[in-house]
Amino acid sequence: MKSQDLLGSRTSANIRDFSESYDLDDHKIRFVVPYCRGKDVLDIGCIQHNPENYRSKYWVHGALRQVAKSLVGLDLYEEGVQYLHKLGYNVVTADAQGFSLNLTFDVIVAGDVIEHLENFDGFIESCKRHLRPGGRLLISTPNPWYWRYVVKSALFKRVQSNPEHTCWLCPVTLAQLLARHGMRVVEVAFGSRYLRDRLMPLPGGLRHTSFHAECQFVESAHRSIDSVKQ
Repeated sequence: MKSQDLLGSRTSANIRDFSESYDLDDHKIRFVVPYCRGKDVLDIGCIQHNPENYRSKYWVHGALRQVAKSLVGLDLYEEGVQYLHKLGYNVVTADAQGFSLNLTFDVIVAGDVIEHLENFDGFIESCKRHLRPGGRLLISTPNPWYWRYVVKSALFKRVQSNPEHTCWLCPVTLAQLLARHGMRVVEVAFGSRYLRDRLMPLPGGLRHTSFHAECQFVESAHRSIDSVKQ
């Protein structure tokens, strides 16, 4: 996908989410922050569509900036990158499917990015080149088994999706994809922002909108995909 084809310039920021502080209990922020505290971090897809979302309490990049030792943001949306750069953020324009920053990181965060991609090999290999020994790749993506998607699929044979998305991945297929590149999923956590989902009497794999995965090189992984947080 080319930068001019992105939805960012046509997607309004949600002003109801604007806040002076970040929601540290939000499932996406809550998952990544412990891994990034005091670390050198690369945040891929940092803009979250509209750069005005830097004022959102759910902006992951802003929360990471408060805890990381150093933080670099990367996004394909050049206009959005320039917008954040003028605000003082350390962000660069690059394609997640093939980038070279001449830097390495303790942690790479890729929140809601992989489902937008066509070239998984380029993405994973680029991340591997930028990870230090023992480093972690944190991937968040929509959960295809979310109960509302299952119901819609059964009733209407169609689930509406972001027009930029190219795929659905579940924890198993993500693990199989990473295994082809010498990486493995060592922890999975499910999460949803909606109270209705968190109260739903269903297993986490059905109840939540998203899942988050901690990924490492095979030689440095010390746990298995059976470590699941709900």
